[in-house]
Amino acid sequence: MPDKNLQVRTTISARRAASILFPIAAFLRAGGMTPETAAAILSKAFDQVSKLSGARKLEHIGHPTRYSDIVGMWIRNKRFIDKNGRPRILRMEGKDGFKALVRSVAWKADPQMVLSVLIRYGNVRCNRQGTYELMRPFFYTSNSQSMAFEPIVNFLSDVTSNLSKILKRPKSWNGPDLFWTKTENACISEATAKRFAAFAKERGFVFLDELDDWLDANSDRRKASRKPRRRVGLGIFSIYSDPESLDVRS
Repeated sequence: MPDKNLQVRTTISARRAASILFPIAAFLRAGGMTPETAAAILSKAFDQVSKLSGARKLEHIGHPTRYSDIVGMWIRNKRFIDKNGRPRILRMEGKDGFKALVRSVAWKADPQMVLSVLIRYGNVRCNRQGTYELMRPFFYTSNSQSMAFEPIVNFLSDVTSNLSKILKRPKSWNGPDLFWTKTENACISEATAKRFAAFAKERGFVFLDELDDWLDANSDRRKASRKPRRRVGLGIFSIYSDPESLDVRS
């Protein structure tokens, strides 16, 4: 795995911004909006963000993949699970401690910095005995005060890249059948919405864990392999809005 410095502040390049905005621009244009109106709305949104107060701050944590891989290693590798297959409570030092876990994924990473991020976002708990307990099966990226910047950027990039490929693909496309789908109901009470979010999160984690096992079993990690590599996966997000929140006119 390429080593990426956790302390580097990620910036959005013009190329990446164009990639994120492309499908949005396509749908705005199809909906009858002019480039001038779209530019004015984007400028207004920038102004609103600059004046926003009391919202969660965006924190730069560096490349998010290593955090996810560390959590994944903790819940799957036999060095870090107990006889019942559960993640062990780890000490910092030792051949099977937290430092060893981090360096088995990214050997140049600072274990203390990684631990700080994992604790701050509720992924790991520090116990009184000076040991560390994994609290979530996947890398969680937000708390009551902040959101991790890089995972959100990656999420937006993945969503818009998928839409762009669907929009651009020719009839001769021989790649995978990319898709998006959802389930929803507009007659749900506030209390039921909370129960649904908890239920969907639990079931979603189980489903993603199954997919993660499939990807691990089917990945080709041979360095000498000359076959072209592709990054594949599946993302899940929750929906929570007012009914008929979209302004759709015939």
